Amino acid sequence: MSVRLHQSIVVSRLEGRVSLSDGVEMLRHAVQSRVQRWSSSSIDRIEIEIEPTDVLHWLAGQPAGQRWFFRSREGTLTAAGIGCARSWTSLEEAIAQNAHCGDDPLIQGTNQPTAPLFFHSSFFDPESRGKHAPQWASFDRSISVLPLIELQHAEQTILAVHLGDSVMDALTALEECQEPRAHLPLPRGLRLSGDGDPVGWADGIDAALGAIASGSMEKVVLARTRSYCAFESIDPCSVLFGLMEEEPSAFHFMVEQHAGSAFVGASPERLFRRIANRLESEAVAGTCGRGPDGSSDDRLAGRLLGSDKNRREHEIVIRRIESVLAPMVDQLCCDESPSIMRLRHVQHLKTNAQGRLKPGINDATIVGALHPTPAVCGWPVDRSREFIRDHEHLSRGLYSGVIGVTSPARSDFSVAIRAALISGTDMTAFSGAGVVRGSDADAEWLETERKLAAFDALVIRAASDRAALIEPARTDPMRDPTRAPARGPMANVPLRLVAGS
Repeated sequence: MSVRLHQSIVVSRLEGRVSLSDGVEMLRHAVQSRVQRWSSSSIDRIEIEIEPTDVLHWLAGQPAGQRWFFRSREGTLTAAGIGCARSWTSLEEAIAQNAHCGDDPLIQGTNQPTAPLFFHSSFFDPESRGKHAPQWASFDRSISVLPLIELQHAEQTILAVHLGDSVMDALTALEECQEPRAHLPLPRGLRLSGDGDPVGWADGIDAALGAIASGSMEKVVLARTRSYCAFESIDPCSVLFGLMEEEPSAFHFMVEQHAGSAFVGASPERLFRRIANRLESEAVAGTCGRGPDGSSDDRLAGRLLGSDKNRREHEIVIRRIESVLAPMVDQLCCDESPSIMRLRHVQHLKTNAQGRLKPGINDATIVGALHPTPAVCGWPVDRSREFIRDHEHLSRGLYSGVIGVTSPARSDFSVAIRAALISGTDMTAFSGAGVVRGSDADAEWLETERKLAAFDALVIRAASDRAALIEPARTDPMRDPTRAPARGPMANVPLRLVAGS
């Protein structure tokens, strides 16, 4: 069965539900049959339903180079792509040429073809000049990609191949497809190697408070980093797998455009989700820690809800969302008061907004209007962004940018926070905190510590996994339970890190 989408993408589904290996082989034969009659004037998508397959483990088994991964916070959509059938330097171009957001119905159901997914990523500040450090050279400031091979799991598990600029590239990608990896261990010797500068952080907070007191801004978000390294190259899929276990109720993503450099994260924050013309967005701002038990959690959440500083920070974000979305939707509805979003290490204030999109509004328009949000930039946006350019001594790149997937039928975009840049044996994690009137440098530093806890936990996990591999069996007669453990990968991890995670 074939369906033509906007006379530029032809989607065909092969009959049946088969194993992953059989699906790869059937797609390969289908591509071979089209080599002689294929034309690059359109994009062909050939897909087949396969038996449930772990998407991340499959992606980890594919050669490094061009790999994308996105999992929605609710777990209703998990998608991965390898290679590039066609790409665009902006979301606007991708939508204009191949993925218009019109009135198309959702293409779902048994033996019905599914719409292709475009993977999008863009920098926090794409227009900034001179602020993008060499480590971001492997990433486009903004790119939308239709992968050569896509594996997605929603109602069904679908394996697809796209014939874009080169049919032979698609055929080669299928021939090189590997089986999923059984295990995704963290790298040996993963450890803390460097941290942010508390003095420089305090100076930045003081400058921000001065600007706020002068009336030039209401809020600005400042970021810092923490560095990790390992004895061997850090596999981004393994890090992402660890983050998924640490923060299961988050968006999970990976962007890899060249082998050896990848950006991964587990973000709590949705920029927006669209299903047909139904739009959902949210404000996530205002943070406190987690308690050791439910009663402590409730007490901390109560203080968060009653905190004037956090409520003002949150109110700035929801005001911006309302002002941006009101002209785009019919009957914009927002929660009357914020609720509590609980993650593994922190709690946030969260307010939902939803409405029905007016005709002519597409994903690119929404992304351009909503991002950067005051939750990652500040308010007013232009002034806070200039302040960040002048005072933040790091290169954000994709951190606090936009990462998501889009199709004619649906889209989901996350704000790329709680994320890290991986390069060879090094990993740099990012964290930020919002500064408003009444902010305190030490308190904001502690907030960034909490937000980095998921990455700190990977250090503990890596050491524990390693220890489990080398620990003698309990039946070993030579094992002395009173002996102090040998020094290992955790030897250089500060006690603060162990206790804080």
